[in-house]
Amino acid sequence: MARPYTVAPHLEYFNVPLAEFCASRPEFESFGVGGYIFAECPSHHANIKNTSTISPRILLIQRALTDTMGGVWEGPGGSIEPDLDKTLLDGVAREVLEETGLNVSRFLDLVTVDSWQHLRRNGEMLRIAKYSFIVDVYEAGRPHEEIPVRLVATEHQAFEWALEEEVREVMQTNQGKFQHPLPDTWLNGPNLIRAFAWYKKQIASAVPVYN
Repeated sequence: MARPYTVAPHLEYFNVPLAEFCASRPEFESFGVGGYIFAECPSHHANIKNTSTISPRILLIQRALTDTMGGVWEGPGGSIEPDLDKTLLDGVAREVLEETGLNVSRFLDLVTVDSWQHLRRNGEMLRIAKYSFIVDVYEAGRPHEEIPVRLVATEHQAFEWALEEEVREVMQTNQGKFQHPLPDTWLNGPNLIRAFAWYKKQIASAVPVYN
């Protein structure tokens, strides 16, 4: 079971009963969630004067070769489970815990909402919306090499703490550590860049995210 978490005030809109949230989005039949995790939250750098030396790292996990889109690197996430998740945010915390063994401690911001259509085998079109958040985890706040990420081997085979330049390299050239033979199935790079931009903005503003 995921540990308790707190929610930034501007995200309380999502901290409502799941049925109520889904009813407010009748144009979608299914909801996905994602959690972007940095090795350190910006508030951990509050006493550092020269923030230009900070190189944030974001957690990426690689799909098992036996799974759909095998080998693709992505952030933790998945589908909402109405039987398990009381809220949309509960779904994020559950997926993060299941896929990485990490416990969400704080919801910091919403990165993006993606939507697409999926054709079911029965011919029906399923409309999906995915909400991706930046989250902090209890286990962070230490060197990234010491954060105890635990994967489920049948779903993900490896993890890395990626730098922004590594993400941009794959987006631009499909080369580097996170390259994939099918570029169209590469993780959503623009969302990751948005997450890095949020991180750097928090550092530059020197405004604590825990208010």
